[in-house]
Amino acid sequence: MSAAFHAGRLTGRKIVILVSAFVRGGFERQVCLLARELRQRHGLDVEVWALWEGECAKEFESAGVPTRALRFTRPQCPVRWVRALHWTRRLLRVVRQLREGHVDILLPFGSWPNVVAGMSYRLAGIGLCIWGERSGGRAPGERRAMRQYKYFVANTISGVEYLAGKMGIPRQRISLVPNAVEVPTVNSGTDWRAKLRLKPEQPLVVKIAAIEKTHDHATLLHAWKIVQEPWRGSTRPVLALAGFIGDAYADCRQIVRKAGLDSTVRFLGIIDDVPALIRASDFAVFSSHGEGMPNGVLECMAGGKAVVASDLPGVREALGPNAAEVLVSPGDAREFAREILDLLRDTEKRHGLGEANRARARTEFSVQRMVEQHLQVIQENWHISPLSAATKGRFMRAGGRI
Repeated sequence: MSAAFHAGRLTGRKIVILVSAFVRGGFERQVCLLARELRQRHGLDVEVWALWEGECAKEFESAGVPTRALRFTRPQCPVRWVRALHWTRRLLRVVRQLREGHVDILLPFGSWPNVVAGMSYRLAGIGLCIWGERSGGRAPGERRAMRQYKYFVANTISGVEYLAGKMGIPRQRISLVPNAVEVPTVNSGTDWRAKLRLKPEQPLVVKIAAIEKTHDHATLLHAWKIVQEPWRGSTRPVLALAGFIGDAYADCRQIVRKAGLDSTVRFLGIIDDVPALIRASDFAVFSSHGEGMPNGVLECMAGGKAVVASDLPGVREALGPNAAEVLVSPGDAREFAREILDLLRDTEKRHGLGEANRARARTEFSVQRMVEQHLQVIQENWHISPLSAATKGRFMRAGGRI
């Protein structure tokens, strides 16, 4: 069944992809790619909505994707009945917003969107809502919300196993749609090696990830201290950390100061020309406590770089057959340092791994493949529920009042 046929069946239907906030995160990057392609390539009416506002809504708009922030707030009152009342009022507000937006198909990505969508889409009369398992954090009320869904999408095999094994979802109701990564284009004139004041022979290692506790920069920095020990002179390897400055930044700065790593660790924050930084590097690293399928790994693979990473199911799936050579136990700084030193010393190995990663990214994680798989899931499960339509009618005859 062709993607054109899928798109044709959905013409005239309003599709909303729901995220937590408009930020530069992995979920949001995947959503931007999906929404952009569904609109531009397949001509579908797609918008991206967020529960909360964020600083990056303009990035979606610049890709031609309309956005909307629902301004949903999490009920946090410690009194149970008051919290339940707040939940009811806020969810009914979401119902009204979905109804007024004439939404036909709702695709939540991540835990909070899954919960809010699951508890509201039937009252809004939405014909299809698909759970988007991204293996991120967990939100209160997931089990209750999950009972409202018929169809599920996971971006990793481990996500499928979580839904089927731990949550008891029948496997035939779960679809696997891996993340995607674009073939990198370097549009910026930034010469990162010059900007970082590196000598021609000085190695550069990068990590692309928000500096948040879940991404375990601490283990990487402790490993980097070990990496520095055998090096002498002014050509010590430099570690560049690119990503949102989050809740782990203060601790990371303290580790750098105490370990005397100020001259070999650079915190870059959010940058606009990630492909240029990756191209300038020798290889990449990715330490983490828990991940789905991280964009930071896929982007470096697409850039033709080897990646030393924590041994997590989603990372293993991304790296594929070569994973065993470069994966280390999460939290093990010495093992991490050993693998980094191995690649620093073995140019041929890191080039070979890099080219294999580039080929795998293009064949297994293309944007076209991801979009067509999503279209297939939507097409196979699309229907207008008579019960939902009746519920919608009763809600609107009541004036949609909250």
